[in-house]
Amino acid sequence: MTKRTYSSTVRTIAAGQTRSAVLVAAEELFVERGYARATVSAIAERAGVALNTVYTSVGGKPALVEALAREGTEDEEIETALTALRAVTDGREILRLTSERTGEVTRRHERVLNFLRDNATTDPAVAAAAEHSVERYRERLALVADHLVAVRAVRPDAVRTEQILWFYFGQGAWRTVRGFGWSWEDGAAWLAAQAADALLHTPTGDGP
Repeated sequence: MTKRTYSSTVRTIAAGQTRSAVLVAAEELFVERGYARATVSAIAERAGVALNTVYTSVGGKPALVEALAREGTEDEEIETALTALRAVTDGREILRLTSERTGEVTRRHERVLNFLRDNATTDPAVAAAAEHSVERYRERLALVADHLVAVRAVRPDAVRTEQILWFYFGQGAWRTVRGFGWSWEDGAAWLAAQAADALLHTPTGDGP
C-alpha cells in the first residue's frame, strides 16, 4: 500500500512538472510568434515532450491559452493580498496595499497579459481568455471596493468604487505607467495617491 501511494505521488509530481514545462513553452512561443503562428508541435519541441503529451497534459491551443490566463487570475498572491486587506481599516493603507499587490501580480504575468491584449482579435479562444482575465481581475477589485465601503473609507458606493479602482489599478493603468518608463514602485505610489484623491473622504491633495 505504501509503495502504491509513493508511486502515485511521484506520478502526480511528474505530471505537474510536465504541465508546467508545457505552459512555459506555450507562453514563450505565443509571445515570440503570436497565437496564430505558434504551433502545438513547436510547443512540444520547446517543452521537450511528445506532441501527444501537450494534448494530454493541457490540451490544444485554446486550452493552453486559457490555462495561461488562469495562471494569472488564480495567482496565490491575490488571495494573500485580499486576506491582508481585510485586516486593514485605514482607507489610504488599503489603497497602498492594493496598488502594491496589483502591481506585483501584473509584473509577474506581464508577458501573458500583453499577449492576450495584442492577440485578442486573432482568435475567439484568445478573446475569451482575455475577457476572463479582465472579469476575474474586476471581481477581486470589487471585493476591495466592498471592504472600503464597509469600513466607511470612501465617498462613492461600491459599484462606483470598483470602477475607480479599475481605472487606477486595472491592466490599462499599469500598462500606461510602465509605458512612461516608470518603475513599478513609482507607478504604485502615484496610482495609490490618485486613487486616494478620487475615493477617500479626505483627499490627499497630491498633484499628478
